[in-house]
Amino acid sequence: MRTNSLVRMMELDKNITHMFTPTGPYKNFKLVFKVLVFLLFFLLFTLIISSGLFVSKLNLEKGQPSPVLITAPYDKSVEDLTSYSEQQEQAANAVAPVYTADQTEISILSNKLDQTFQLLEHYKSSELDLTDKLAELKDSEPFVALPDEVLTNLLQLTDNELEQANQISSRIIIGIAGDPTSGAKEEKELAALKEGMKEQVEKYNMDDSLKSLVKAFIETNVNTPTLAVDEEETKKLKDIASSRVKPQVHEYRKNEKIVGPGEIVDEQIYSVLEAYGLIQMHSPWKPAAGIAIQVLVAMIILISFFYFTAPEILEKWHRLVLVGLIMVITLAIGKAFLAIRISDSTDLNNLTAILIPAAWATMTVTILLGSRIAIVVGIILGIFAGTMADPASTGTSGSMAGLFALFSGLVGIQSVARLDQRSDLARAGLIVAVVNIALVSAITLILDLGPTFWLVGCGLALANGFLCSVLTMGTLPWLESGFNITSAVRLLELSNPNAPLLKELLMEAPGTYHHSVLVGNLAETAAEEIKADPVLVRVGALYHDIGKLKRPYFFIENQFAKDNPHDKIAPTLSSLILISHVKDGLELAREHKLPESIQDIIAQHHGNSLVTYFYHKAKEENPDIPEEAFHYDGLRPQSKEAALVLLADNVEAAVRSQKENTPGKIEGLVRKIIKEKLDEGLLDQCDLTFRDLDKISTAFVKVLSGIFHTRVEYPELPSKLKAVAEAITQEQEIETTEDGQIVIELEDNNNKE
Repeated sequence: MRTNSLVRMMELDKNITHMFTPTGPYKNFKLVFKVLVFLLFFLLFTLIISSGLFVSKLNLEKGQPSPVLITAPYDKSVEDLTSYSEQQEQAANAVAPVYTADQTEISILSNKLDQTFQLLEHYKSSELDLTDKLAELKDSEPFVALPDEVLTNLLQLTDNELEQANQISSRIIIGIAGDPTSGAKEEKELAALKEGMKEQVEKYNMDDSLKSLVKAFIETNVNTPTLAVDEEETKKLKDIASSRVKPQVHEYRKNEKIVGPGEIVDEQIYSVLEAYGLIQMHSPWKPAAGIAIQVLVAMIILISFFYFTAPEILEKWHRLVLVGLIMVITLAIGKAFLAIRISDSTDLNNLTAILIPAAWATMTVTILLGSRIAIVVGIILGIFAGTMADPASTGTSGSMAGLFALFSGLVGIQSVARLDQRSDLARAGLIVAVVNIALVSAITLILDLGPTFWLVGCGLALANGFLCSVLTMGTLPWLESGFNITSAVRLLELSNPNAPLLKELLMEAPGTYHHSVLVGNLAETAAEEIKADPVLVRVGALYHDIGKLKRPYFFIENQFAKDNPHDKIAPTLSSLILISHVKDGLELAREHKLPESIQDIIAQHHGNSLVTYFYHKAKEENPDIPEEAFHYDGLRPQSKEAALVLLADNVEAAVRSQKENTPGKIEGLVRKIIKEKLDEGLLDQCDLTFRDLDKISTAFVKVLSGIFHTRVEYPELPSKLKAVAEAITQEQEIETTEDGQIVIELEDNNNKE
């Protein structure tokens, strides 16, 4: 009977699965629907991001008459940048160039002077007669300009005199030529330079013939400017002069005339219109097409990331819709904030980008779908926010918005990565605010924007943190229920002992409740070791046996009397009752709308394992009974979390039934049970490794050794001491005889003991 019913149930499951398998027309419809959803989000992203390009603007050109009267839409201080650039150029041109010694020319002069004295020394020591020496010297400069008597005197000087003359003349010529105050900048200054050098030569105490030689050298060799422009230093001075020029500022009041109809739009008027953002610089369609391509690439990257790292998202495509919806809402809210004008200052108005709730998007995605997906969403949102703030790329507002969105989004992910309670969301908002304040401080220092910018930015940063925290707490329940996703916050709520099912389990099946708590402690500790989801494991363990509420007294942990109802029924029926608690648990879970992840743990916490005890008991009565009737008909664990609950469930029950538990016995039993489940194939369909199983065993042993530790057995008091203690407690009269015997007088009679 049992076998036939199992076969019918399996056939029914196959038929139902076939009915809902996406084949034929249904599969094609689903594909078309996904494509339509993709196109919808593509259009929404492109429209929101590029909408700033299609704001109504004037198509004016410089030098052309204005077709209409144009007035200032609001109060604004407009800098006159047209004359500003001219004034900067004039200030830079007014800076005199900085001159420094022309090292090339100075080096040439120094070498020629050395060569002159070397030549003189050469002929002085030559064996030629005086006439030949004079003839040879007159063939080279500067000796050709000197008379014979001067040359004769030079040849008669000592080597020491020539050496000193060389040094003195070098100091004079090189020193004056390389000095920026005395050197020659242009050829017209060479005459004055030569005269200055000759005057210095006359002042020194040298032989007249040497003075004549040096003057002749100066006259024949100093023929090129000795100073050159120091380009680097000159540029620095020009830049300083330009930076000191401040643009003229014109204060425009609301509705003040900028240009009238028919008046020529000169460069100054054009710059005012441009400052107000009233000029259509070029056709918006080209940048809009570029934005569309950017959006398409970003969406393809996002879907590719899902395909390679989280394929389950693509199978449950409604989660893709959730990601797209969150991003669209974030950009729409950000667009509204960017439209707010808080001041006449462009810099202060750019600060509204802080209010883009990118952190809300990443925090929500992290809680619902995980941090890996949220990181990609945060990066793409940062790019989208920057483009949306400045679609035409005309200023710094885009980069500022992108930075704030990116930083706050990534910090939002980290702040909720490990969520233990709902109040952690408020702490996450504070962390986002602090990071935004730090970023405002950095931008203030980099751009030197002053205290007003910093104070306004800090206020908006705090507002953004508060807004993201409130949005996350407010929208999370709606998104969870609307998209059938279980978040860590929802799991924490389900773990409350006052939750209806847990409260009923405690009252109706207290043994099962305490067993579930212990299983939860075991599984949660192991989950932390192998990087599984500890919150899901703990909550799944609390609910894994709720099916026992249907027949609590058929399970040994709830049998407080000595009678065991299984002793009165057949093993096959006992097995059927035990097996049915999984199906009953699923029915209760669906009735109470428990999350799908919890239902999976309930359905898989026994897998298709064998009810060993009743199978062997039935074999004693009927050796030919089929084993299939004693197997659970659930799926083997499909996740680490379900496998942990299965292992913890079996280990806790086995250790509790074992007598005289010691750490060694506990460890042996734990490892034996885990090996048995591995050999049975119950762990084949989850991604646990052997290293994970070793860590799980160690964690189980650590927890169980603390629970089932050896206790000290206190000895009983001797009977006489016990009687004395009772007498003291009852305030009876105690006497002691001469031989040390204790006599207690009882109150109800005159007998003494």
